[in-house]
Amino acid sequence: MAGRRPGLADARRMAGFTQEGLAEALHVERSTVHRWESGKSRPQPYLWPRLAKLLDTTPARLRDLLRGESPEEGCEVDRRSVLQSGISVGVLLAIGEQGSAIDPRVVDTFVDLRDSLVAADSLLGPGNLVRSATEQVDNVSRLYGRADRVTRGRLFEIGALFAELCGWLADDLGGFDEGKSWSRRALEWAHASGNADVVAFVVMRMSQQAHLTDDRAQASALAFSAIQHEHSVRSTSVRAALHQQAAHASALDGDEITALQHVDTAFALSERKPVEADPYSLACYCVPAYVTAQRAAVLSTLGLHRRALDEYDRVLGEWPQEYHREKGLHLARRTSVAALAGLPDAAVESGVAALGIARGTRSRRTMSELAASAIHLEPWRSHAAVAEFLESVAQGKGTQWR
Repeated sequence: MAGRRPGLADARRMAGFTQEGLAEALHVERSTVHRWESGKSRPQPYLWPRLAKLLDTTPARLRDLLRGESPEEGCEVDRRSVLQSGISVGVLLAIGEQGSAIDPRVVDTFVDLRDSLVAADSLLGPGNLVRSATEQVDNVSRLYGRADRVTRGRLFEIGALFAELCGWLADDLGGFDEGKSWSRRALEWAHASGNADVVAFVVMRMSQQAHLTDDRAQASALAFSAIQHEHSVRSTSVRAALHQQAAHASALDGDEITALQHVDTAFALSERKPVEADPYSLACYCVPAYVTAQRAAVLSTLGLHRRALDEYDRVLGEWPQEYHREKGLHLARRTSVAALAGLPDAAVESGVAALGIARGTRSRRTMSELAASAIHLEPWRSHAAVAEFLESVAQGKGTQWR
């Protein structure tokens, strides 16, 4: 058809795949690929990195293929996707306000919008997205009282996850009190939804927040509280996330054996095929590379810095491109580990790379990690490269990125 823009089927053919071949490579049914290409459904986010690699494209451009649009250069793809999903939500909200019933498509559109925001966050950082995320919390809140019982349960689920996302963005901007406030709201709505996966995920995230603010007792208590929900959790990705956080809690308690057992369990779970029925792809980031980076952090907490450095070096060289902002965080943590291991040159190398990503994504969390690494590098301040890096970190600490 003249003027038709390329879609997923075109990309599949260009890559030399039949529908059956692509389905086999992704471990899904051929009918699943057919539904994607016909626009009846979309791949779960955890499949995007693998699908993009098979089609020789990027996750951002893959989003355009799924919409049948020509991709643009850079991160504008993600911004446009967020905007388009936001417009869809606005239209459906306006439709819903004309009557008493809530159109079920509203919830589906909120799910798509959250997927877009999560994907864009990894590339753009929190400062670009916090306003949109908080607006969606307000939008969901407006609908609770007008929904039927089934739709209301789904609204509480997605509302909890938008509130959790707002907490994540606030944490990354350095607003830890604000982040905890969002998480408390997320937990309230998660309990209202009755979804054990969402409840466990939010409690695990609250443990991470306590860890960020060095509240070790709270971080440990919340981590072990979260893992008590594991028997009710369906998603293998969420279970992996629970175990990796329990590993951190055990390391904070100085229990090396239990900590590494939890990491091993998390890694094994991260290698399994995620539950396809999970509509929110919770903890889809909890892939083997992520768990390996968490193992390094656990080893560092236990004081095993050389082993931690080996783990960071093993994983960061092949870090998934779609988790760009997270790479900066782990490079910053590697900087501290290298300094504690007595290797200032190695510390500066990863520190400079982390600083560049922190500036590009406006990640206050990564800057906080770099500030901590600067303390460990002080004994080598007489080295020119170290002194230059410490000065750059000091300047970055004063930058206002909100």
